[in-house]
Amino acid sequence: MNQLNALGRLILVLLIGSVSGVAQSVLEIRVIEESAISYTGFLSKARFDQRFPGQIKAGPAELDSGWYVIYEHESLSYYFGPILLESTGQDYLKQLTQAVDAAVQQRPSITDYRLELSYEPSISESESESEKSGNGSPLPPPPPSNFWSIVRSVFGF
Repeated sequence: MNQLNALGRLILVLLIGSVSGVAQSVLEIRVIEESAISYTGFLSKARFDQRFPGQIKAGPAELDSGWYVIYEHESLSYYFGPILLESTGQDYLKQLTQAVDAAVQQRPSITDYRLELSYEPSISESESESEKSGNGSPLPPPPPSNFWSIVRSVFGF
C-alpha cells in the first residue's frame, strides 16, 4: 500500500514538473537577427535553427528596445530584431509574410499563427517593470522611425 502511495506521488510530481516545463517553454521567446528572415523561405526548420540559434529570452520585457518582426505559432516564438527603423521592419515583415504565405499554401494545416511588426518592449510591459522595481520614472518614448528625423538629430537641425 505504501509503495502504491509513493508511486502515485511520484507520478503526480512528474506530471506537475512536465506541465510547468511546458508552460515555461511557451513563455520563452527566441530573438534572432533580422537578416535571418531572408533564409526562412528555403532553409528547413532544423537547418535554420542550426544556422541562426539566436538568444533565448524569458519574455518580451527582457528584449532590447527596437522594432521586431514577430512570428508565433504553437510553441514557436521568433522575434527578429531589434530593428532601428520601423520602415525597415515593414520591409522585413513583408518578406517574412511572403515566406509564411508560401509555406501555408504548401501546408494548409498551418493556422493560428501571429505575424506582426511591433516595438518591444511594449509601453505597458515597461511600465509594469518600472512599477515592480519601484522606479516610478517612465521610460522615454520609442526612437523616431523617420529617416529624416534621425539625420536631423545627427546634424543638429
